[in-house]
Amino acid sequence: MIVLDDGSRDETEQVVRSFTGLACEFVKNPSDFGLFQNFNRCLDLAPETEFLHILHADDVIKPEFYEVMTGLLREGVEKSLEAGDGTGRAIGWCLDERMDENDQHLNFSGKPDGRVEHLGRDEFLRRKAEIGNQAFCSTLLRTNYKPVPCRFPLDYPILGDMVFWAAFGAECRSRIHVRRALACYRWHGNNETLVRAPTIQSLIFDEWRTMQVNEALRERGGGWLRIMKLKGLMAVRSGIKAKRVRQNGNIEYSREIVRAARGLVGLPLWLCGLLLVEARDICLFTILRRKRHAKNIYG
Repeated sequence: MIVLDDGSRDETEQVVRSFTGLACEFVKNPSDFGLFQNFNRCLDLAPETEFLHILHADDVIKPEFYEVMTGLLREGVEKSLEAGDGTGRAIGWCLDERMDENDQHLNFSGKPDGRVEHLGRDEFLRRKAEIGNQAFCSTLLRTNYKPVPCRFPLDYPILGDMVFWAAFGAECRSRIHVRRALACYRWHGNNETLVRAPTIQSLIFDEWRTMQVNEALRERGGGWLRIMKLKGLMAVRSGIKAKRVRQNGNIEYSREIVRAARGLVGLPLWLCGLLLVEARDICLFTILRRKRHAKNIYG
């Protein structure tokens, strides 16, 4: 394990250097690289390892994560090599259990029914264009001792990972989704996504740009129905954000979100999206009594 310290002011270095549970290498960046530039520093290590896992300091993986994920990725790579792909690259991700700062369960990122999905390139990219959930802690890359073919973009403060997963997965023959909650994603009031959320550009316009960039990787015209679906998803996702921001007391910013999103998707789709948001909230949080973090404006 390599611990990359991007300008911490706590006792991270002392903890790492004194830890004896497994071999750890401590690397302190010469300056504060920032979120995605630091992740690109992680990608520099790809040629040194068969598997690369970027794990944030506040997230958790289950004891069986590596056993399950490496086994499935190796199996998928063997099939891809038989099909003529000589890179040996693969991407796999599982469901994640969301928990709060007190380790209390909130919900799962999907239905943990145990199924394993082997996705073709187009289906994978279709989901990435729709910004289907894929957390860092749940994602394992098989780099196979080779440099990665892409980098995290630095002009997406929040969604750079969604752009990267799509670009990396487009270069793989094996893309595996494991419907088991083998990782835990921690929601708290200081999540990086919340810290970087205050601008309309990063919260709304970058999200639509992510959808378009990932959809373009499919290299096929989706037609007007596909465009309407993406805009409809954008309306729902933005409607959730506007409602959560309003619930947290920031009325003016909620109005900004509404104006920006409505301008992107049009009034009819925006109104349909709001109806779906209200129906979803009633079903999940009133009828089913699902817990959610009050500060999470995304869920």
